[in-house]
Amino acid sequence: MDLAAQDGRQSAAAQFRAPGLPPGNSAAANAPKSLSASSGWVGVTRLVLTDFRNYRSTRLDLDAGPRGLPVVLTGPNGAGKTNLLEAVSFLSPGRGLRRARLGEIDRRPSAIEPGSSGWAVAATIAIGQGPVRIGTGREPDGGERRVIRIDGEPARNQAALAECLGVLWLTPQMDRLFVEGPGARRRFLDRLVLGLDPAHAARVAAYEQGMRERARLLRDGPSDPAWLSALEDVMAQQGVAVAAGRRDAIERLDQVCAEAGGVFPRARLQLIGVVEDWLGRMPALEAEETFKAALAA
Repeated sequence: MDLAAQDGRQSAAAQFRAPGLPPGNSAAANAPKSLSASSGWVGVTRLVLTDFRNYRSTRLDLDAGPRGLPVVLTGPNGAGKTNLLEAVSFLSPGRGLRRARLGEIDRRPSAIEPGSSGWAVAATIAIGQGPVRIGTGREPDGGERRVIRIDGEPARNQAALAECLGVLWLTPQMDRLFVEGPGARRRFLDRLVLGLDPAHAARVAAYEQGMRERARLLRDGPSDPAWLSALEDVMAQQGVAVAAGRRDAIERLDQVCAEAGGVFPRARLQLIGVVEDWLGRMPALEAEETFKAALAA
């Protein structure tokens, strides 16, 4: 791994802003599953940071062998190791592993040079279909709007990132994931599912929006029965689809664990839930009808 603190500004800016980059693997935009999920090995072969946290401009060239090599970042406290990991986390939808506001990521001024009013992360991703180039960041005076380009073309939204690459992280702050409430576990599982099915996040959002609207109608008193029924239709359809995605991901993980060797006992994974139980006993359409009947009861 070559960690070169050289002038990567032009490279990152070109990846992030220039509309003239060749389209390359444009099939990612319409892929029903993430390219990384269907391509076997996937890895970051180049990472360029511009005005990101403590980095003015930095470029990492990583191993691009048939299977790649693990990357270990070492250095003293405050050197910027976690900042590099945060940059990689921005290759996926969301607010990154620190869940920071975009403006907080701008490089701060120092005694010898001014700060920045925008940042960029550019990466080359190796997958089976060929390299994919991703650029993302905050433009100067762009507020909290995140800009994304994939192979030089503007992405329609952040979900397009999940069609190229699945990114998952474990941080020390997540050490209580399995002893605290279920909300954090669901969010963690949903990020796992997102690596297999890029549409999963949209289904979760649609279900949660329908749930909030239904709760508001019921709270505010007499409501339009047709509107309430429509919301319950959405909740049933999206809720069953979300549960099916989670169930599929857990079954895949359980199969991998069952096939693993080594001296440690093998883990067994199981997803426990009402809708998940329905899906184990009936077709999805029947589960939707059962869900809607339960909501209307």
